[in-house]
Amino acid sequence: MHRTDISSTDTNVSGAHNRKPQEGLRERSGISILMVLLLVLGTVSPPLMAQDEASAPPTTPVSKSPAETDQKTAELAQMIAEKLDLIPDPRTLKREDLPKIFLILDDGIDAGRRFIREYPDSELLPKVCIDLSRLLILNVDRHIGLLAQDSKESGAPMTATQRFDEQTFYLSEVIQLARTALSGNLPPSQICRAEVALGDALLKSRVPVEAAKAFGRALLLDLSAVDENELRIREVEALELAGDYPAMLKSGLGILESHSETAFLPHVVYFTHKACRHLGKLSTGRDIWRTWGPVLDAGKTAGAKIRLPGVEQTFTVPEGKENDFAMMADRAGFYEGFYQLALGEKEAALQALLAFNDSIYERINSGDTLSMPTKTYFEFQSIPMSQRIDVLHGKKAPSLDGVTWIQDNPLSADSKLELRIFCDSSRGNNRQSRFLDIVKKLEAEFSSQGLSVVWISGVLREERGPVESAAMMKIAQSKNLGWKIGVQAGQDKGVLDRHLVSHGGTILFLLDAEKKIRWEVIDPMFWDEGLYRTIIRRLLASGS
Repeated sequence: MHRTDISSTDTNVSGAHNRKPQEGLRERSGISILMVLLLVLGTVSPPLMAQDEASAPPTTPVSKSPAETDQKTAELAQMIAEKLDLIPDPRTLKREDLPKIFLILDDGIDAGRRFIREYPDSELLPKVCIDLSRLLILNVDRHIGLLAQDSKESGAPMTATQRFDEQTFYLSEVIQLARTALSGNLPPSQICRAEVALGDALLKSRVPVEAAKAFGRALLLDLSAVDENELRIREVEALELAGDYPAMLKSGLGILESHSETAFLPHVVYFTHKACRHLGKLSTGRDIWRTWGPVLDAGKTAGAKIRLPGVEQTFTVPEGKENDFAMMADRAGFYEGFYQLALGEKEAALQALLAFNDSIYERINSGDTLSMPTKTYFEFQSIPMSQRIDVLHGKKAPSLDGVTWIQDNPLSADSKLELRIFCDSSRGNNRQSRFLDIVKKLEAEFSSQGLSVVWISGVLREERGPVESAAMMKIAQSKNLGWKIGVQAGQDKGVLDRHLVSHGGTILFLLDAEKKIRWEVIDPMFWDEGLYRTIIRRLLASGS
């Protein structure tokens, strides 16, 4: 059965083979990612048990009969498999369960490494490699947590880079185990397990392209020994991280069409919608929520029996999954408005968002407790978006009087389309950095057709203006941005207020040739390149 990790960073349970000396952090820093890539390419074959080989005491071979050896290897292999079977789905565990589970993990990992060390030629080796790889994957977060705890206690806390280096070093053993298993003579169900283990390790090592390939190969095999529904959603996740959005959309739509009887249905709907955003498939994205939003809404109570499109029998929502259905169902109303605005249907978008807002207000008034994601969509997306659509959209954009311009672009005054970005330098250097790269790419693509970019930052204190201006110019120079760039320093200038934009927020407006606001998105990100391109093309084609 395919399982996710067991994580504990603050429970001190015995497991000496999981701990590494502090100096090992420095030795492995910067090497781990290269090791994983070389393993993927098949150019290196490091010894198995890389984590504890140095500490293993030398053993004196003892002559045993073939029958005795076969019996002992079979017993040890069976014990390893039983240890793995004793571990339930980590998502069902309570805190008090963890010490017992950690002991099982320690015993299973020790036994698995001993088997590989003592019986490298056994015909059971491939099966043991798979079982051990799954145990190691279940243990990886706990292993890194223990290292981080040791480092903190020693006075030299691990950096994020060191944590990742340690994780990839640990997972390099899993990758080698999986490849060893795949080189053996295994039935299709066990090959599938090995591919899943390989995919999981590669995904955690940030090699999503190869992870997606491993998951894809696994899906073509006998799925009886894995959770096929979880495997499908893992492939979609890997495809997104790999940036293969067409394959991501194809996979997501395939699940909705042929494998919708899954507890992961809410996540499939959301990932498939994201693929539509990534690719700019706006009508398809809207229709996904129109089709599946009511289905998710019907499944927001425990044990609900729901009708799935194209499926004759009802599907019973598994206990504990009703909250996932409810959380995603809440988003359907918002995304109806989101897609309608992107399609140019301003009034339909406004009515959809107002209906969503009213439904949330009614729930609040009735005493309903909103989930944090729903509250975030409501307060930080739908309410401000509906206000701006009502007050600003379809009208000439508010004046930029009060902005101190630090870089000019004369062509922006006569542009047919203007991307107006409100984003400070802090976000421009971090969360929105790759988004700025995408905007530069779009400008290069459409500037000959009249697209220009204006980037504005707002800082609360006027005395911070020169510092913010310098930071903005540093970003512009590093990215070679030729945009019109300015800063509103202080609150009395009113530029952000006129645009109904809060300080510290990030928003992208699209203005037509008459400088009327035609579209907006809050917290724009790099992965929505297709969304931006589709809307730009629509407005250019319409002459708006």
